[in-house]
Amino acid sequence: MFRSQGSDLVKGSMLALTIDAMLDFAGERLGPFRMIPCEIQSHDAYGTSPELFGQFFDVIAATLREVLDSEWSSEIDSAWQGLLDDLDRFVLDSK
Repeated sequence: MFRSQGSDLVKGSMLALTIDAMLDFAGERLGPFRMIPCEIQSHDAYGTSPELFGQFFDVIAATLREVLDSEWSSEIDSAWQGLLDDLDRFVLDSK
C-alpha cells in the first residue's frame, strides 16, 4: 500500500517521519513517537489496519539488515527485535 500511494516526495516524507518516530521511541521519547498513534487513527480512514504499521516497521528493519549485510551483528539484531516487539505492543495499545 505504501509503495502504491502518493508521490515519491510524499513517500519519502512518510518514511523519514516513520524512522524519526522509531528512533525517538527507541531513545528518549521526546515527542515524535507520539506520531505513531496519531497516524494509526488517521490511516484507519484509508482502511489501514494497526497491524500493518508493525509490518511496515518490520520492512524498515529488514531493509536496514540487507543494506548493512555483514555489519548487521547479533547485538544489532537483538536490539532491533526488542524495538520491534515494543513497537508492536505500543501499536496494539494505541488502537
